[in-house]
Amino acid sequence: MNAPLKLYSFAPFDRAARVRWTALELGLTLEEVALSYGGGDHKEAAYRAKNPFGQVPLVETAQGYMIESVAICQYLAEQHPQAGLVPALDSPLRANWLSWLFLCASDLDARCSEIMNYSLLRPDAERRATAVNVVSRALAVVDAHMAEREFLVDDTFMLPDIVMGHELVLLSLCKALDSDTYPNLLRYRDRLGTRAAAQASGLFALLDRA
Repeated sequence: MNAPLKLYSFAPFDRAARVRWTALELGLTLEEVALSYGGGDHKEAAYRAKNPFGQVPLVETAQGYMIESVAICQYLAEQHPQAGLVPALDSPLRANWLSWLFLCASDLDARCSEIMNYSLLRPDAERRATAVNVVSRALAVVDAHMAEREFLVDDTFMLPDIVMGHELVLLSLCKALDSDTYPNLLRYRDRLGTRAAAQASGLFALLDRA
């Protein structure tokens, strides 16, 4: 029996949610370590020895500590290719898969973080409006992409859907994803939320509070 994957996180909605959801899709056992952001657990020397950047998520693997949520998710998916979250290196889907994965991990992630920050963490209506306007152009493209699709790549559930799903939940919590403007994205978000692993991750339960 494999040892549990130790995952350090702050809250159900932080980027550790992607790792939690991915691990559950892969059938892995998790051992969660909840850190107190307000209490400064991530600033303590013991945690900094594991992750000098003082961020979450952090996982402990047989190869050592890993940081960066999408890197962790990709690593785990590639360790369990039978789950189908990642295409083979020689797959014709690989280029499109990488494009969507890194779009979610870079540009969309940065924009969603700004909206979360200015909506909930450090409320600033003007900056929030600017961030929502900036991300709206990308969201419109993704909404159009999902008009006749179930999932982002080859109509097959894969890792980019997990990262995108996390961002759609965050946007929903911030009241930045409405059904009139993004009907396809809302249907896609709800479709992702029906997956057993998504429900078990606790991420989508947060929508009940939105």
